[in-house]
Amino acid sequence: MHEAKASVAFLSLERLARALAQIVVRWDAFYFVHIADAGYIYEQEHAFFPLLPLLMRALTSTVLSPLVSAIGRQLALVVAGVLVSNTAFVLAAVTLYRLGCRSLSNEKLAYVSALMFVVAPSNMFMSAVYTESLFAWLAFSALLLVSYEQYMLAALCLGASTLCRSNGITYAGFFVWNLLVRQEAWAEFAGDRGMRRWWAKIGTLLSRVLYSLILVALSSLGFVAFEIFGRRKLCEIPAGASEPERRLYCSDSLSTVYGFVQSKYWDVGFLRYYTLQQAPNFLLAAPMIVLSVAGLWVYAAHDRTRFVSLGWVQRTPAAAASTGYFDRRLLPHMYLWAVLLFVATTSMHVQVITRFFSGLPVVFWFAGHAVAAASLDPNRRWVQWAVVGYFVGYGLVGAVLFSNFFPPA
Repeated sequence: MHEAKASVAFLSLERLARALAQIVVRWDAFYFVHIADAGYIYEQEHAFFPLLPLLMRALTSTVLSPLVSAIGRQLALVVAGVLVSNTAFVLAAVTLYRLGCRSLSNEKLAYVSALMFVVAPSNMFMSAVYTESLFAWLAFSALLLVSYEQYMLAALCLGASTLCRSNGITYAGFFVWNLLVRQEAWAEFAGDRGMRRWWAKIGTLLSRVLYSLILVALSSLGFVAFEIFGRRKLCEIPAGASEPERRLYCSDSLSTVYGFVQSKYWDVGFLRYYTLQQAPNFLLAAPMIVLSVAGLWVYAAHDRTRFVSLGWVQRTPAAAASTGYFDRRLLPHMYLWAVLLFVATTSMHVQVITRFFSGLPVVFWFAGHAVAAASLDPNRRWVQWAVVGYFVGYGLVGAVLFSNFFPPA
């Protein structure tokens, strides 16, 4: 009797897990599940970074090990992937709120921005077996640590993020900004011009340059480790085996496995996506592109002199005292946004821009700013409806399209 009940329970559990898999295991998720299950077998799988599969495998081998006998290893891996993604999603939202309070000096705006993150257009990917939530949490955590000048811990967070997505490397620019570019970094160099003092200043500058290089190197560790792993797996020929076709990355130190795979299997490259047949995908990306251009324009227009002078010159005293979305501490976020917008619109499958930008805090800060500002002006309520409607509507439609194997993916 008990065995029959247990059998029914296991069968119900398996059906539930299969139903979940039919929703969340689509597009790239298949690769992550396969890598977690069998490792890197095919060359094209090296377009997908290993942190999520490693966590899925670790969970399945420990906490979820009883589930393996009930529903099978692959379905247990799916459940593990969903748990990792959704846990990271919650942690990312909380961390974004904390980062907003720190960077915006406006608790209400930080809260609204975190809510916009929760209903982001990419929310289906944040809950599926994808790396977006995990990367967002690690990136937001790194930026929060940078804001407290805990640079070594921030670099380790970014190093983990580059085991998740390659664009984590670009966030290392915040170290260079804080230590070498922003005006505050040079405050101690003003004043005394004595020769002995100058030698001390030069020593301080050189130590900062060295420290920045170390932090950038640590931030790149995940990507570098994955690249070394890929070269060893794909380039080393076992004894007695016939030599396969040699790839460029096996002989050229400047070529990467990741770059080669993206180019060969996904046709990623500068302006390659600019064909007539990709016009619908550009339409899918258009709202996020418009939002990004608007966000950059509004911030720059608040003080163009500040924007082009890297914050060294303020056009008005009001600009120096600005908080919220116009806080001068957002300058490096704006420059990163501009760079990634250029990359997304020229060198990627443009329709993935919504999930590509899910790890950019400034996207949600601008969305929160637009919603909060429009709520105070009856003539601009349409902006509020447009932004919220886009976030919620695109997210809901995207969930339906994703689960049925339709783009954007």
